[in-house]
Amino acid sequence: MTTENFKNIKPTTATERIPSLDFLRGIAILGILFINIESFVYPNPWSSWHYGYESSIDHTTRFWVYFLTQGKFYTMFALLFGVGFVIFMERIQQKVNGLTTMDIYARRLLWLFVIGIIHAYFIWDGDILYHYAVCGLFLLPFRSMKSKNLVLIVLFLASFLFIKSYESVSKRQESYSNYTKALYKEEANRTDKDYKLITSWENRYTKKSPNLSEEVEVPKPTYWQGVINSYENHNVHKGEFYYQSLILSTLIVMIIGMLLFRTGIFSDYKSWKYYWPIAVSVLIIGLAINYLRYYQWTYEDHIPNISTCNALLFTFPKEILGVGYILILNGAYQKYLRNVRFKVFTKIGRTALSNYIFQSIILGLLFYGYGFGLHNSFSRFELLGFVVAIWAIQIICTHIWLRNFKQGPLEFLWRKLTYKSFNKT
Repeated sequence: MTTENFKNIKPTTATERIPSLDFLRGIAILGILFINIESFVYPNPWSSWHYGYESSIDHTTRFWVYFLTQGKFYTMFALLFGVGFVIFMERIQQKVNGLTTMDIYARRLLWLFVIGIIHAYFIWDGDILYHYAVCGLFLLPFRSMKSKNLVLIVLFLASFLFIKSYESVSKRQESYSNYTKALYKEEANRTDKDYKLITSWENRYTKKSPNLSEEVEVPKPTYWQGVINSYENHNVHKGEFYYQSLILSTLIVMIIGMLLFRTGIFSDYKSWKYYWPIAVSVLIIGLAINYLRYYQWTYEDHIPNISTCNALLFTFPKEILGVGYILILNGAYQKYLRNVRFKVFTKIGRTALSNYIFQSIILGLLFYGYGFGLHNSFSRFELLGFVVAIWAIQIICTHIWLRNFKQGPLEFLWRKLTYKSFNKT
C-alpha cells in the first residue's frame, strides 16, 4: 500500500454533514463550560461546601448547574462519538476496503489521543479526548453486530455498574452499622477501633461550612510549574490511558449512540412512530433522578445515603438525562430550527474540537497564575457571567472563522494528519 492510494481519499465535506449532529455538538460544547470552569477556578470543585460558597444563592447555583449539566454534556459527547464512529466507518468503507479502513480509523484515533495528551499536560489536566480515543478502539468489535446483540452488550456492561453500586451501598450500610454500635457503647467500653470508627464517620458525615480564612493554593502559579504539576499528578505516563471510573459508562453511551443512529432519527426523527412520547419520558425520568441525586449532593451531603434503592437509581443519572437531552434537542432542531438562518449552535458544533481546546485556553488565561490569576476569586453565581461572556467570544470568533474557512483549525489539522501521514509500505 502506498501513499498514492490515500491521496484519493477525501475527508467528509461540509455538504455530507448531518446538521442535527452539529447542532447537538454545539449545545454540548457550550454547555460543558458550566462544569469545566469550576476546575480552573477552585482547588476542589467537587466539594459541596469548601470553595465558592459566599451565600445561599451560591449553593442554589451549584444545585441547578449540577442538576442540569454535570456529566450530561459529557454524555452527549460520548453518544455523539458513537454516532460519529458509525458514520466515519460507513463513509470510509464506501471508498476503500479491508485493512485500509482500519488503518485510517486507527490513525484518526491516534491523533485524537495525541491532541488530548498535549491538552492534558500543557493546558488542562481534565482533558477527556484521550479517553474518548481509547474508548473508540473498543468500539471496533461492535461495528458489525446486529442491533439486538448491541442491546444485550449494553445490558451486560450496565450490570457491572449496578453490581458496583450495590456493593458500595452495602459497604456504607456496614460502616454505618459499625458506627452506631460503637457510638452506643459506654465510653469506658470503647476500644481504639471504636473511636476510630466514630471519628472517621463523623468527619465524613458532619455538616461543614467554608473557612474563608484559609490560604488557597494557586492551581497553576506559573505556566512551567503548571506543566510540572500536570506531569506529576497525571497518570497517562504511568500507563493509565483512560479514566477507569468512566470506561464502562462511556462505552455504554457510545454503543447507545450507534443504536440510535441505526434507527435513522438524526436524519428524520419521525422514523420513530412515538418519538416525542419516548423523548419526553426519558427526559422526565432523567430530570427526576438527577433532582434527587444532586439535591442530596448539594444540600444533604452530610447525610449518608444508605438506601439500596437510591444507590441503584443513581447508577446512571447523568447518562439517562444526557440521552434525554439528545432526543429532545434532536427533535426540536428538526421540527423548529432546521431552517433558522443564523445557525449559532451548528457552527460551534462544526468546530467542536477547536472550541473545546479554545475554552481551556481562555479559562487558563483568566484563572491560572500565569494569566490573570483570578482563581477562587468569584462565587459560583458570579461564574455564570464568565460562562456567558466566553460563549459570546466563541460564537463571534467561530462565525468569523467559518466565513473564511470550511473547518476549524484543529479539525483541519486532525484530518490532515489522519489522511496525509501514511508512509509507503
